Amino acid sequence: MQTDIWIWVHHREGTVEEVTFGLIAEAQRLLADIGEEGTVTAVALGADLEDELPQLGTFGVSRVLYLEDEYLGFYHGELFARTLAELAARFPPNFILMAHTPEASDLCARLGALLEAALVTRAMDLKIDDQKNPVVIRPVANGYLFQDVCFNSSPCIVTFLPAVLNFPEPEESKSIKILKESLRIPPEELQTKVIRRIEADPASLDLEEADIVVAGGRGVGKGDTFGIIHELAAAVGGSVAGTRPVIDWLILPYERQIGQTGKSITPRLIINCGISGANEYTAGMEKSRKVIAINTDPRARIFRFSDLGIVGDVHEVVPLLIAPLKEI
Repeated sequence: MQTDIWIWVHHREGTVEEVTFGLIAEAQRLLADIGEEGTVTAVALGADLEDELPQLGTFGVSRVLYLEDEYLGFYHGELFARTLAELAARFPPNFILMAHTPEASDLCARLGALLEAALVTRAMDLKIDDQKNPVVIRPVANGYLFQDVCFNSSPCIVTFLPAVLNFPEPEESKSIKILKESLRIPPEELQTKVIRRIEADPASLDLEEADIVVAGGRGVGKGDTFGIIHELAAAVGGSVAGTRPVIDWLILPYERQIGQTGKSITPRLIINCGISGANEYTAGMEKSRKVIAINTDPRARIFRFSDLGIVGDVHEVVPLLIAPLKEI
């Protein structure tokens, strides 16, 4: 029997998110470690994804299980978990891989309970040991220690920290089989239902969920001078973060710290203001999709990680950005 590795397709507003491609790369590497023929199956629940799914073949997916329904347009824990469990009963997988996002954190626990499957979260690596058993490496003790976790049942559900997922290079287009399935669980049977959706305030949104982050460092200064970072974040609809000195000065709470002793994030855009770019900090944001940096030192290390760099004083440059952003 061939090994079948499922990839949970993370998508937003009709677009497949980059962490999905990183999961595919992990699945390909896992198959190589197993040393057997196998398949990588992408599982997508949602709506209006037909144009996005074929590209998964260029990254190594050979089959897509696609359930399209208006009820799957937004995440619903009970519905998604029951739907995946029903799919797993018909197309039994050996592994189910997800990125450790807020939605997947909720979903994997529900799914593990329904399937009575082994579950390991916040993985940094998944490998096969000498006895051909899967082993997950995950951080514990706030990242100061690492734990090897062995599986003894199937399927194995693993969620990966987004920061460890690398975007692979696409290969030549391969034939991909898209199996379009129907939703078999009537929404009226669900014990919960969505009444309305309320968009989170970026100011209070968890950094790991934020699409846009504005980060301030030592160069911004203490006290009221840091207010300019909040102004820029409000103008771009972003969340505020800081480096360790900013947290030590009690300007921001600890949960707003980026870096090795803080959080590792992968937003679509991060704007670094007055941050020199020490390794402790860049380790927590280097996988961001787009990076803008503002610093007075043209040789600042942060520019090595930036798509756009502005050499100048934060307090002179940022007001020039805020004015047109407010008009937009």
